[in-house]
Amino acid sequence: MWNLLLGSFGRIPVRLLIALAVLALLAGGLWGFTQRLDQWREALADAQGEARSAHELAQRQQLVARAWQQHAEHLAEVNASRDQQLEASQQALAGKRQQLERIINDHQTSKEWADHAVPDGVHQWLRQLAATDDAGDGATTTHAAISDATAAGPGGDRQYPYQPGPADTADGLRTASTAHEH
Repeated sequence: MWNLLLGSFGRIPVRLLIALAVLALLAGGLWGFTQRLDQWREALADAQGEARSAHELAQRQQLVARAWQQHAEHLAEVNASRDQQLEASQQALAGKRQQLERIINDHQTSKEWADHAVPDGVHQWLRQLAATDDAGDGATTTHAAISDATAAGPGGDRQYPYQPGPADTADGLRTASTAHEH
């Protein structure tokens, strides 16, 4: 086989053929290595791009988490403020109710006035007032209007709503006919 190979190249020295073969092998190895190196570079670039994307996504998620945390803190502050306002309003209302009870029970003139019957017109006005909202636009509120479970007394009057007793009607008013019992 060597003879055939040497015969076809005839006068080319063997050393030169070996050097050319080695150079061809080196060139092929170098070409394969550069191809592999290009693949590694592309894989590295892809990995770096994915890492950048993951880092940017993590930063956006942290921003969103911080925004939600700030929103929750704001809502907690608002809720605490409203709770304080509600507590203050309830205390003020309780104080006004106690003051009214003292006036009704301790002040003779107020007690006499509180024992008088409430005219039907005032009673109807109170029912209409309870049925409208605070804005006065005529819209009904979420609570039920005062019911008119008991008819007015013989004079067409109803008792003052703050008078306690067993004869209270569903709307908290007693008729003039039951006023003499207390």
